[in-house]
Amino acid sequence: MNTVILAEKPDQAKKYASALGETKRGKGFFSVKTNYLDGDVIVTWGIGHLIELASMDKYGEQYKRWDMKNLPFSPKKMLYEVKENTKDQFQNAKTQLENADKIIIATDPDREGENIAYSLFYKCSAKVRNTPKKRLWINSMVDKEIQRGFQNLKEGKETYNFFVEAQTRQISDYLVGMNFTQFFTLLAQSQGLKGVYSLGRVQTPCNSIVVENDMSISNFKEETYYKLFGTLNKSGQEVKFTNDTKYKSREELQQEIKKYGLDNILKTKITTVSKEMKAKKAPKLFNLGGIQSYANKKWKYSLDKSLKIIQSLYQEGFLSYPRTDSDLITTNEFEYLKANVEKYKQIIGVKFKNSNMEPRKEYVNNEKVLEHYAIIPTEKIPELSSLKAEQRNIYEAVVKNTILMFAEDYVYEATRVSVKVKDLEFVAKGNVPKILGWTSIEQLEEKESEEKLTLPEFYEGEEIVFNPGVDTGKTKPPARLTESSLGGKGGIMDKLDLGTPATRSSIIKTLIDREYIKVEKTKLYPTEKGLLLYEFTKNILLGSPDMTSKWEAHLKKIGTGEGSQNNFLKNINNFISKTLQELKKKEISESQVQQVKNSNKKEIGEYLVTEEVKVYKCVKKNDPADSFVIFKNKSGKKISQTNIKQLLEKGKTPLMKGFTSKAGKKFDAHLVLKDKNIIFEFKNSKKV
Repeated sequence: MNTVILAEKPDQAKKYASALGETKRGKGFFSVKTNYLDGDVIVTWGIGHLIELASMDKYGEQYKRWDMKNLPFSPKKMLYEVKENTKDQFQNAKTQLENADKIIIATDPDREGENIAYSLFYKCSAKVRNTPKKRLWINSMVDKEIQRGFQNLKEGKETYNFFVEAQTRQISDYLVGMNFTQFFTLLAQSQGLKGVYSLGRVQTPCNSIVVENDMSISNFKEETYYKLFGTLNKSGQEVKFTNDTKYKSREELQQEIKKYGLDNILKTKITTVSKEMKAKKAPKLFNLGGIQSYANKKWKYSLDKSLKIIQSLYQEGFLSYPRTDSDLITTNEFEYLKANVEKYKQIIGVKFKNSNMEPRKEYVNNEKVLEHYAIIPTEKIPELSSLKAEQRNIYEAVVKNTILMFAEDYVYEATRVSVKVKDLEFVAKGNVPKILGWTSIEQLEEKESEEKLTLPEFYEGEEIVFNPGVDTGKTKPPARLTESSLGGKGGIMDKLDLGTPATRSSIIKTLIDREYIKVEKTKLYPTEKGLLLYEFTKNILLGSPDMTSKWEAHLKKIGTGEGSQNNFLKNINNFISKTLQELKKKEISESQVQQVKNSNKKEIGEYLVTEEVKVYKCVKKNDPADSFVIFKNKSGKKISQTNIKQLLEKGKTPLMKGFTSKAGKKFDAHLVLKDKNIIFEFKNSKKV
């Protein structure tokens, strides 16, 4: 019997092959001698997606040029094609699959992994489509887990609906993107704007969220408010008692002061004293959004960057599967973590007493872990010196977050003391740490840290001298969004169910790359281009987060077998047709078009620089004939507006990292402007 294992990527295939047994490399595959599977075993692979939805021009000659007359674009049957740069590996994989008696799908254990596999099968013969299929579903890439997984394969049909969900999402995103991107781009170009204006099922509502956040900050009007407080002195310590009511005017405040006799020092009594011992457990285990938010706040990593780092640690076998929205594990994972807890402590250099060595429901729940468990370290522990600095940061954060569940709880005494002046209550609160527990390793949240305060001893009925006062405060504008508060754990996209944990980082990256939003010191701001898109889509469902959230709910139902792909796509096509009719009645604001045009032009030194699709056009202000262009991409690296400023003002950039040579090798260099050309200068001052 000939068994063919389909991996998602070459390095994944290599991991599988080496874990299973003795391997021999062939053209686009490994042959494996193994005791874990019967018969002849071949491991082949994709390179991510080998197959993609065909471009519009493949549907007919009339689609070769973008034209409003071709919209709405709603093909009866979707066409697929092999990606140009993966044709050789497609043929290699197809050859092996055609000879298979059994196929094991071993792509990433998620919806896109299913899509990668079945898209490939449907480009092969009917024989491949009908070949019996099993599914490898594992959460880490250590040899023991790989071997266990191949001995406990799922039936292919158990996860097939995930493919249907992913394919439906892919088709709907394609149709929405193709139709509305063409429409808006053609409309923008008719107004003299250049470039492509992409719209998307999820990215456009996310653009709306960033713009509306910016508008709420811009439109915010600061207001003054007043709060009453009182102080007293006890055992040499001044204690402040506060009342939560906010008064919007001095008149209202004065009425209250007069009503309660708070214009003078007064004698009163302590009304209540309560003390309670409380315990706070360690933070929840990380899901993808959790570690992304942590890394964004601590090291300012973008969500996309964090995902790539976590993915690399997963591929090397050091962390469990990354694209998970679960913050729980099962008893199986708990047991191996417990067995290795001292090794984990040693590698990240922490010490604490192991106090919680039995599973607790906040971290361990067999019933609630469905597809994937939380992101945790595997039993394979790396030499930290072998990791890149960013990998080490993420790895240590995950290890620390995981093992804290074994530490003592943080125990503190919470004290609440109240004073009543007539029926107006003033309260003082204090928290006194009794057992630091896990907080000796990981800090409390800032707000909780501020609440650490020791109050002197009070008793009910105690007579006191109460000195009233007034605090003046200012209302604060809404917080500006960051990548974390938009796409991380508990962020707006999470709350509104926009996208999936696996796609949120790429959606935000797309908005940044397409220059709808920009990042300044981790904060998100809309560009003029983003504002233009918002104005055009704000009153239609395409720009509505609510609509996208409902679509996502329907897609999830398809993944569980409760929803229909045909019905969903029918509704999508109806939505596209109806929305295009609405959009054809709209016009782009001339003033905003001009703002976009102006935003693409900047005076830098002696030059007026215009940003176009692929180049920066530089024209000398006092001599328009003196002009040249700088390409926006140089050896695989994007040249930013900051780099252009450095080149035009100083003739040279600081050292830039991550260029790629024609041979595919990475290198670092300065960029130098010489005779209107951009050349490289290396550390040894050699210019190329």
